[in-house]
Amino acid sequence: MNTTGNRIRIQRLMKNYSQEYMAFELGISQAAYSKIERDETELSIRRIYAIAEILEISPFVLLPRPKYGTGINHHALLQFGYRFRQWWHRVFSSTPAASADPESAHSDTSNAAA
Repeated sequence: MNTTGNRIRIQRLMKNYSQEYMAFELGISQAAYSKIERDETELSIRRIYAIAEILEISPFVLLPRPKYGTGINHHALLQFGYRFRQWWHRVFSSTPAASADPESAHSDTSNAAA
């Protein structure tokens, strides 16, 4: 079964940590920690982050996968980037001729001051 408790147990075993060590680091009893791995205790986000820190992994490794995809529509994001780029070039590439050459405008002001 691919539960949060099972993910924690697998990561703990990969690090060769005992349940006693994990419980000590979390400040709970070994029996309470065992309930975490058996999914008899509902975990808070803070507790998941604490466990992930002890195991030196990302807390997202321990969390279940989203039910409805990753939450990011990559196609729509790329399409937005493409449209934004087109808009940006259309708006900012059509500059007036007087401000197109900044050196000529700068030389006129320096001559007027002299």
